[in-house]
Amino acid sequence: MNPLYQTNTRITYYDLDCNGKIKLSALLRIVHVAADVNAKELGAGYDNLAPLGMTFILQRFGVNIIRMPAYDEDVTIRTWPSDVSKGTFLRRGDMYDHSGTKVMEWASLWLLFDINARKVLRPSALPVPLPTLGDEGINILPEKLTHPGDWGKEYFRYTHQATYRDVDTNMHMNNSIYGDLIGNAMFPVVDKGFRKDPHNLQGSQATEDSQQGETPHAASNIPLFKQVQINYLAEIRIGATVEVVTRHDGDDGDRFYVIGESEGRTAFIARIN
Repeated sequence: MNPLYQTNTRITYYDLDCNGKIKLSALLRIVHVAADVNAKELGAGYDNLAPLGMTFILQRFGVNIIRMPAYDEDVTIRTWPSDVSKGTFLRRGDMYDHSGTKVMEWASLWLLFDINARKVLRPSALPVPLPTLGDEGINILPEKLTHPGDWGKEYFRYTHQATYRDVDTNMHMNNSIYGDLIGNAMFPVVDKGFRKDPHNLQGSQATEDSQQGETPHAASNIPLFKQVQINYLAEIRIGATVEVVTRHDGDDGDRFYVIGESEGRTAFIARIN
């Protein structure tokens, strides 16, 4: 059985952020849907595992962003299961535009989870063997992040409560919603006086648009993601609150950390370059 799954999708208006590019949460949703369909085709999808009291949960995610797709673009998504270790399942994937140019690549690390006992299972508990592929040219891995502590400067802080709209059938916050938590933390409504001009960033999409004669979006003073790493450390269940803090490495820096603390534990850490 071919482990590689490929599909085409269209970037809709609903997927866009205020910069006119796909939201991180929309990207995570697309990646998750493709992974779910691929797993189902290989006999390890949600409908295969749920009757056994099992599901896959995302532990780490890393993405290299060459270019953020915009409205009405047709893109091709590929994803496949890669290495299986003693405790985790590595999955890789990428995205291409209509010309066949790669615009993103990612890798994710998954755990097999006992829904009722709320505990991690060994990969050997999976009822079917998964065929695997190598890296297929993917040049990123999901990194293990260290809590930054008091590194850098605090940029923004806010509190979010997990409600009905945030959770999935596993009764915890869906992994795509973390993209919105990160987006809210990176681009607060209150102007903190720290913005980068993409016109001055080497290789930024706004610079590329200008060179092609296109007018950058009015909100193009927002920093652009080039690489995002997310570690999902503890589930955020419905009703729980999470304190989200952004830190950055100074006015001329380009590295951010977003940390979520919930119920006395670090729920997630993200690093954005």
